[in-house]
Amino acid sequence: MFVLSYFRSPFPSTKGFSAYRMPGVAVHGPLILSFSVVGVLLCWPHSVLRPLLIFWVLAGVYLGRDITILCHYNPLLTLISWAAFGIVLLKPVPIARFGAAHVVIPGIISAVVGASVFLVACAMTREKARGSA
Repeated sequence: MFVLSYFRSPFPSTKGFSAYRMPGVAVHGPLILSFSVVGVLLCWPHSVLRPLLIFWVLAGVYLGRDITILCHYNPLLTLISWAAFGIVLLKPVPIARFGAAHVVIPGIISAVVGASVFLVACAMTREKARGSA
């Protein structure tokens, strides 16, 4: 299955002229942490939503990788990523309150995040298949 090839390398090479080389881990690390923390704050209070945390971690790793590569071409995205990270670190209480007060909405948000990862994987693998054919 071609879609699974999207998940082959969570951290691209930084050798040569790789777009991941700059900003690389400086954006990818905070994005992984941001997605994971938001997922925990929204899903952990409800035991039925805890399995959905995998979607948040996958989004942080793989969508974070793609966003990091885009940050190479548009430095404004780097600042936006760092601002989002700062908001998650400085304001976790409102996110946690929202997660604890609602069950359905964090579940829907988690499903949307999971669907986004899957759709991006489909689009990226389709693009690679077209490019190699």
